[in-house]
Amino acid sequence: MNIKKIADMLEAVTGPLTRYVNEAGIFFLAMMMLVTTVDVFSRFLFNMPVTGSIEITGFLLVATIMLGIPYAASKKQHVTIDILTSKLSEKSYRALNSITLLVALILFAVMVWRSIDYAMLMHKMNRVTAVLRIPIAAFILIVAFGFALTFFVDFAHLLHNIAAGIRTRKQAFIWITVGVIVGVSVYLSATWLRYLPWRVDLVTAGLMGMALLFIAFLAGLPVFTSLIFVGFLGMCYLRGTAAGLSIMGSSPYNTVSHYTFSVIPLFVLMGEFCFFSGLGKDLYDMAYKWVGTLPGGLAMGTVVACGGFAAVCGDSMATAVTMGTVALPEMRRYEYNPRLAVGCVAAGGTLGVLIPPSLAFILYALLTDQSIATLFIAGIVPGILLISLFMISIFLRARRDPTLGPPGPRTSLKEKIYSLRGVWATLILFAIVIGGMYVGVFTPTEGGGIGAFGALAIGIGRRRLNWQGIISSLLEAGKISAVCVGILLGAQVFGYFLAASKLPIELAGLVTKMQVPAPIILITILVIYLFLGCLMPAIPMLILTVPIFYPVVMALGYDPIWFGVIMVLMFEMAVITPPMGINVLALQTVTRDVSLAEMFRGIVPFLAVMIVCVGILIIFPDIVLVLPTLLSH
Repeated sequence: MNIKKIADMLEAVTGPLTRYVNEAGIFFLAMMMLVTTVDVFSRFLFNMPVTGSIEITGFLLVATIMLGIPYAASKKQHVTIDILTSKLSEKSYRALNSITLLVALILFAVMVWRSIDYAMLMHKMNRVTAVLRIPIAAFILIVAFGFALTFFVDFAHLLHNIAAGIRTRKQAFIWITVGVIVGVSVYLSATWLRYLPWRVDLVTAGLMGMALLFIAFLAGLPVFTSLIFVGFLGMCYLRGTAAGLSIMGSSPYNTVSHYTFSVIPLFVLMGEFCFFSGLGKDLYDMAYKWVGTLPGGLAMGTVVACGGFAAVCGDSMATAVTMGTVALPEMRRYEYNPRLAVGCVAAGGTLGVLIPPSLAFILYALLTDQSIATLFIAGIVPGILLISLFMISIFLRARRDPTLGPPGPRTSLKEKIYSLRGVWATLILFAIVIGGMYVGVFTPTEGGGIGAFGALAIGIGRRRLNWQGIISSLLEAGKISAVCVGILLGAQVFGYFLAASKLPIELAGLVTKMQVPAPIILITILVIYLFLGCLMPAIPMLILTVPIFYPVVMALGYDPIWFGVIMVLMFEMAVITPPMGINVLALQTVTRDVSLAEMFRGIVPFLAVMIVCVGILIIFPDIVLVLPTLLSH
C-alpha cells in the first residue's frame, strides 16, 4: 500500500470524525450560554444562583475548545504567518511545511502523553472540584483526546506532502534523513542543550527564544504551535526537562478550563448571532438616511453603521464583511471612487476592535489582569472620536473632489425618523450588556452569555435568525474560539518561559534607568507595533507583545487602562496594514472587482487618521479615562 493511499484512508477517518466532534463542541458552547443566562436570571430574580455554575462553565469550555481545535486543524484554520511561505515554490513550500508538521506532531505527541499522565495523577490523588465534587481527570482526558485527534489530522497532511514529494529512492532517503534530523534536534534541544558548556544567561536565553519564535512564525508553523514549541524548549533549557514536560501536561488543561476564558467564546457567539441576524443592514439604512445627502455621505454613513454594529459584534472582520456586503453595492450604484468605498468599509470595520464589546480588550484584560468592564467603558469615547475623525476626513476629501463620493439621495424627515426603528434592538442589547456589567448585575464573563442569549432572542423574535443561521453562528463562533483560546494556551506556555528568563522584568528595569524621556520610549513601542502589524496577524501580535511591553509601560508610569486603549488602536491598524491586513483580505471576498493593491491604497488615508487619533489620545489621555473616572464616582 503506497503512502498516498494511507493518507487518504486516514483523512477518510479523521475528516468526518473531526466534524462530528466539532458539532459536539458547539453543542457544549450553546449549553455554556444557557447555563450562564439561567445562572444570572436565577440569581438576580430569585437570589438562587445555579450551584457550581463556574465549574460547569469551565468543563463546557474544555469540551468546546478541545473538540474544536482538531476541526480547525483539518480545515487549516489555525493562524499562520505566510509572508515568507507564500513566496516559495510549491516544491519548497511542501518541504518546509513537512518540517513544521513534523515539529507539530512531536509536540502534540508529547502533550497527549503528558496530559494522560496528568489525568492519571489527578485520578490517583482523587482531585475533584470544590463545589460539585466532579473528578477532573475525565476532562483532562478530553484535552488529551483533542490533541491526539489533531496529531492524526496533521499526520495525514504530512503523509500527503511525502507522497507528493517522493518519486525516487534518493528522494525517499532525503525525506527520511531530514525527518530523523528534525526529530533528533527537537529531542536533543529538550534534553541536552542545557548541559552544553556555552550556556547563556537568562536574559540572553529570552532574547534567543524570541528570535526562535519569529523563525518558527516565518517557517509557517501555526502561531499557537510556535508558542508552545519555543515555550517548551525554553523551559527545558532554563529549568530542566522535567519542568518542560510538567508544563506540557498541566498547562493545556489549566488554560482551557479557566472560567475567565469563557468570556471569549460567549462574546464571539454574541457577535455571530448579530451577524447572521442582519442587524448591520438596519444600521446602514439608518446611517445613510441621516448623513447620506452630504458629500461622501454614503461613506460616512458606512462608518457610522460600522460603529453601531461594532457595539454588538466585537469582531472587526465580521463588521467589515457585513458592511461591505450592504454598503459597497450602494456606493457602487452612486459611482463612488472604489478606493474611498473600500477604504471606509475596511477602516470602519476596525471599530469592532475599539468599541465594546471587543475581543482585543478581553484579551488585553486577561493578559494584564485588568478589568474588562473598565476597558469596555474606556473604549467608548475614543471610539466616538475615531468615528468623528473618519467622517471629517471623508467629508473634506469629498468636498475637495466631488467625484470621490457624490451625495446620496435626499430623504424626508419622516423617512429618517422611521429608519430609527431598525436600530432599537442594537441599542437595547448594547445597553443591557455594557450597563449590566458596569453596575454589577453580572460579571463581564456572564455578560458574554447574556449578550449571546439576547442577540439570539432578538434574531428569532424579528424572524431574522432561522435554524440554519443559529447553527452557522455556533460553528463560526466555535472555530474562532478554538483558534483564539489555542493561541492563549500557547501564550501561557511561552509566558512561563518568558517569566523564567526574566526578560520583561529586566527590560522594564533597563528602561527606567535610561535617561530617555518616557514619551520617546512610548513612541518607539508604537512604531514597533506599526512594523509588526505589517508582518503578523493582530491577535498573535497582541498576545506576544503585551507580556513584554506592559511591564515597560507600567515602569514609565502610564495608566494601564489608557495603554490598553492605545494598544488596541495599534491593534486596529494591524488588521488593515499591508501585507497582513486580515480585514482587507476578508473584504476582498465581497468586492472581487477591486484589486488588493487598490484596496490597500484606499486604506492609507484612514491609517493616517488613526495615527492622528493615537496622537490626540497621547496628548490628551483624559479622553480615554473620563468615562471610567466619572462612573467610578
